Amino acid sequence: MRARVPWPWIALFAAIKLAVTVSVSNRYGWHGDELYFVAASRHLDLGYVDFPPIVPLLAAADQAVAPGSLVALRLLAALAGCGVLVLTALIARELGGSSRAQAWAALALLLSPVFLGANALFHTASFDQLAWAAAILAFARLLRAGDQRLWLVVGLVVGIGLETKHTMVALPIAMFAGLLATTRRSMLLSAWPWLGAAVALFIFLPNLIWQATHDWISVQYVLSHRGHTDGPFAYWWQQALVFINPVFLVPVAIGLFALRKDQRFGALTYVFVAVLLIFFVLGGKAYYAAPIYPLGYAAGAMWLDQRLTRKIWIAGLAAASTAVTLVLATALLPIAPVPNSTFNDEIGWPELAQQTAQAYDSIPAGQRASAMIVAHYYSQASAIDFYGPDLGLPRVVSPHLSYWYWAPARMDPVTVVMVDFTLDEGNQLFSDCRQVGTVTNSLGIHNNTYGAPILVCSNPRKPLRQAWPSLQTLD
Repeated sequence: MRARVPWPWIALFAAIKLAVTVSVSNRYGWHGDELYFVAASRHLDLGYVDFPPIVPLLAAADQAVAPGSLVALRLLAALAGCGVLVLTALIARELGGSSRAQAWAALALLLSPVFLGANALFHTASFDQLAWAAAILAFARLLRAGDQRLWLVVGLVVGIGLETKHTMVALPIAMFAGLLATTRRSMLLSAWPWLGAAVALFIFLPNLIWQATHDWISVQYVLSHRGHTDGPFAYWWQQALVFINPVFLVPVAIGLFALRKDQRFGALTYVFVAVLLIFFVLGGKAYYAAPIYPLGYAAGAMWLDQRLTRKIWIAGLAAASTAVTLVLATALLPIAPVPNSTFNDEIGWPELAQQTAQAYDSIPAGQRASAMIVAHYYSQASAIDFYGPDLGLPRVVSPHLSYWYWAPARMDPVTVVMVDFTLDEGNQLFSDCRQVGTVTNSLGIHNNTYGAPILVCSNPRKPLRQAWPSLQTLD
């Protein structure tokens, strides 16, 4: 019989997580990626270059309710993080954890640095983590109860996860490997896991069709980013010393090792290890593996519950793990008076739009009506699209990632404002280019856009629509 769920403790931890996240949600400003998701929400489709369609759909729903509100947008990510906390406790319960073990699991998630930082930003990561936690819970219940019909639930959640972030594909692969490595491999002889796979594939099919009709552009994108990683050493040390919370590292490791000896749940140990290895071998960033952490926290919580019986030890571990998280909080949350490098991309977007407007206004009035704005990167284009209407700017185009697909079919401007293109790049497309500005920000923070040139170019060497295919960039 499973233990009672300690809802008061879980509710307390979830409330703390939500309060902390929301309290800093408007500290600096919009992140470039968040502006990109808002832009994507105005171009709803079955797929995009660098993410599936669910997160833009969530952004569209949010913008319909609270247009232009950064706090409302980030609230969705914060709520997803609270959902992961609840599911982490329930995973511990499925593994046979007591009420106290479930509370430990929830506390570990609350104090997890990687979840603390990820849930403060509207991005695919928070919703990806939620899908993983739900799938892991369903899989753990399947292993405990032996009800193979639960494969349909696993497939349903995995399918939704694939439509949230493509990295979800690592979890079913790891589940398959985990079953093969244990006596539970006999489950694969049933039709149910394959029916579950069919459910996942059916849900994911719209995005697959989009990919097939767009030259598998997301595959091209992934291949173009191979090597843009944290490096093999950093992949491991970031997870061990930062992301997991080093105080919980030993309990997680021992708890997973102990879980391996349980005939029912031994496959889960191999699932955890397989996920780490999959992203390592594929050259993924360290945080890609973070969605598997709830399983580790649940296993570690069970070990802590068995070992820490004296209140002084319980208080000591809770205090130590909290202290570590507080130390890391300045790097993971936007709380410092001046943004650190983690939050550079939340600075300067209104200024970029204003400086672009100044360049646009310098164009003679007779040419301005047909002029266009071309931004080099998606974040710049997204910012100009977001702030531009109030400044009288036309719609911006960009050859970067999904923005390349959103350009109008006919582009024949005589004059353009080019943001973050060099004079040499501008002169390849236009016979007359001059630099009229340089991007700065009020804090003087040298982020990726600071110092970018702003050009005004005219007299195209050939129509922009003809040059557009060669300008597409995935970097």
